[in-house]
Amino acid sequence: MIDKNAFLGKRVLVTGATGFIGGRLTERLALEYGAHVKAFVTNFANAARISRFAIEMVQGTVTSRSDVLRAAEGCDIIFHCAYGNRGTDEERRQVNVGGTQNILDAALQVRASRMVHVSTMIVYGTAIDGDLDESMPLCYSGASYADTKIDAEKLIFNYGKTKGLPVTIIQPTAVYGPFAPSWTVNVIEKMKRHRLILVNGGNGLANPVYIDDLIDAMLLASYEEKAVGEAFLISGGERITWHDLYKRYEAMIGEPSTVNMSIDQVKAHYKSSLKAEFFLTEFFSIMRDQPMIRRRLLKTFPLATIKKISEPILKKYRNSSGKKNSSPVLAKLDKTESVEKPIQVLNPLMLEFFSVKTNVKIDKARQLLKYSPRFDFKTGMNITEKWARWANMVNYDL
Repeated sequence: MIDKNAFLGKRVLVTGATGFIGGRLTERLALEYGAHVKAFVTNFANAARISRFAIEMVQGTVTSRSDVLRAAEGCDIIFHCAYGNRGTDEERRQVNVGGTQNILDAALQVRASRMVHVSTMIVYGTAIDGDLDESMPLCYSGASYADTKIDAEKLIFNYGKTKGLPVTIIQPTAVYGPFAPSWTVNVIEKMKRHRLILVNGGNGLANPVYIDDLIDAMLLASYEEKAVGEAFLISGGERITWHDLYKRYEAMIGEPSTVNMSIDQVKAHYKSSLKAEFFLTEFFSIMRDQPMIRRRLLKTFPLATIKKISEPILKKYRNSSGKKNSSPVLAKLDKTESVEKPIQVLNPLMLEFFSVKTNVKIDKARQLLKYSPRFDFKTGMNITEKWARWANMVNYDL
């Protein structure tokens, strides 16, 4: 249970306030807890969601020491949700590591009572088959996002140990819910156009956590004394597989949008994705799903012309592959309405992530933060579906 008086009248800085997690945190701090929120905003064009709340918006970037200090001035608590998700690896590092150092320096200067940093569970790697808790060593993978998050965590704990700054790190799993980019919006949008692969039938563990459960953990971490100097994995309270997660989204879409594949089948499908017929199938799926585009294409390029263009490509593919001189793609050209949704390509590098049974333990958060997930998977997905219908992402009349 969150102490409602812990934030009343306090000045709280939220970096990444226009993003998914920072936006929901800003909303709840302003509406539920009476905090004076300072939202650190890089681009006001992205601030529509939070602009309806009684908050103070400060423009700047975390890579600027002066901007960060100006934003942090007078703040009691700092939530660092901003991260680099565009540009080169070096530009992302400047945000994720350099920006974090600027936040830490500002927190020291304004004598913040707590700095809460949002990290990720993948700092431990993506190949853990079995229980995962905070005692596991951090694991560099070569992936820019994960590796810079590790470096940021090390920097944060160093500030805590050597400079006495009260810091806490939150490591969320797959966060879903309204506005969730990776595990709600992107999944739904992909399923509208493709069938997503369930590796080994989707029996790997997804470890989803509903957005408000994550926000609860962040709020608790900002004032619980036992949280200082600690990192906490935050997940939901149930063992949910990728099959469970994707099938629930498939039900929202209202049509077949998944396909079971073994690891060998995924690899073979990835290899075949480089061939001409795959790309033509993608093209025809667009013709099926986008009536306006189809009408314009067929008006500009008659069906006979499309066949004429496609046939040499397919002929070359058939000759190299030894296939007979016929094509299911060309056979369906006259019936683009019935073309089956193509299978989304899954990079083999992601096979471990989707196949391992990583069981994220939240015992530490339960004990030290008094964190307890309020939203079971059924409840969280029901809310998510209502939002998706409201946002016209899925058929409202389903």
